[in-house]
Amino acid sequence: MSHSHDPDRLTDEQWVRIAPLMPGGCKGKRGPRTNNRRFMEALLWMARSGARWRDLPECLGDYRTVKRRYYDWIERGVLDDILDAVSTELDIKWVSVDATVVRAHQHAAGARREKGGLMPRVWAAHAAA
Repeated sequence: MSHSHDPDRLTDEQWVRIAPLMPGGCKGKRGPRTNNRRFMEALLWMARSGARWRDLPECLGDYRTVKRRYYDWIERGVLDDILDAVSTELDIKWVSVDATVVRAHQHAAGARREKGGLMPRVWAAHAAA
C-alpha cells in the first residue's frame, strides 16, 4: 500500500530503505513486536506540523507511547544512526535556497528602525547623489 499522496506518510520505497535500520526485529511470538513504520510516520507528522505531542492524530498511535519511544530512541542513539545511514545516500541536486525560502528580518536589510528614523548612511549617500 503506497502513501505517495500524503507527505507525512512513508512510501513503500522509502520504508524498504529504512526498515532494516529499525531496532526490535520484525517478528515476535504473536507477530510484529511494534509498528515501526507507523512510529516513523508519527515522527514525520510531528516534524512537519510542529504540533504538541498530544495533538498527534490517533491513527498514528497514542501520543504518550510515541513520545516515550521517541525519547528512548534519542537516548539510545537510534535516530542518529538512522539519520547517518539515510544521509549518506542523500541526493540534494533538487534543493534550492533563494529569497522565497530564506526570510531576513527587516532590520537585516538596513531598513529604518523607527518610523521617521534616519536612513542608513549608505542609502543617504545614494539619495544625495
